[in-house]
Formats: sequence, C-alpha cells, structure tokens
Amino acid sequence: MKRILYFMLSALGFSACSDIENGDKKSDDWQDIPCMYGTPTTEFVVKGKVTDSAGVPIKGIVISSKGINSFDDGSGLSAVTVDDGSFVTNTTKEFGVGGTLVFTDTDGEANGGDFATLEVDIAKLPKSQTKEGDGAWNMGGYEVTADVKLEKK
Repeated sequence: MKRILYFMLSALGFSACSDIENGDKKSDDWQDIPCMYGTPTTEFVVKGKVTDSAGVPIKGIVISSKGINSFDDGSGLSAVTVDDGSFVTNTTKEFGVGGTLVFTDTDGEANGGDFATLEVDIAKLPKSQTKEGDGAWNMGGYEVTADVKLEKK
C-alpha cells in the first residue's frame, strides 16, 4: 500500500495554487503563489564497521540495500569494506530512512572466513541529523551508523 501511495505522490506531484487576495483585488497570476511538485526526499549516508564474532575487522564485505528506493529500481545504497572493516555508502535521496542493509561475503575464505549473509533493518540503527530540511519536500540529511558482527557459516 505504501509503495502505491509513494508512486501516486511522485507521479501526480503536489500543487497548491489558488487565487490570493491582493488588497481589494484578486490576483490571477499563479506565479505569485508558491507551488510544489516532486517527491519528499531525505538525504542519507550509512557508515559503519564490519567485524567477525571476535571483533576482527573483515575486508571485502559487500553492503547493498533492499527497499531503500521506493520504486525498487536498484539504485539503493552500496559499499565495500576496506582493510579496517569500515565502509561508507553513497548518498541517496529517498522518501525516508528505511529499508534493509544486506552484508554479503563474496570472496569466501579469502577474508578470514566464509561469513553468513546478514540483513539489518535500517530503521533500527542509530541515526543523527547532519543537515536541516527546508520544512517542505526536503526532510534534511541523516547519517546512519551500522556496526555489525558477522558469523562464520
């Protein structure tokens, strides 16, 4: 149901145009009235660190997302952990901070073990606001922290 509503909002947009009183006369110039069209957006980035159950950083873990992009066109978040297990995703503009992060070991034993895939609900992760929104369509910017431990298969 949410996806249908999101699609309808973005397809139809939003317009708040009507006559306004201008002293004794009405203005027919619709350009004097603020109009909005588009999709509510939130800019966010996910950062964190991936370790094994003993706390050892894991290099080469692929971080992807599901359900981030409302239209599910595959343009969600992506990153790969570096030597110290840290990662930072690309910035994405979406309806809100939600969806699922997927941590996948794609190289098996090469990174110290064959780790099981882990899925984490982004809504349950700590976040902090990094940029104020404009109070209308732009909801601001957020940084989400995802420090996770992977278990060996």
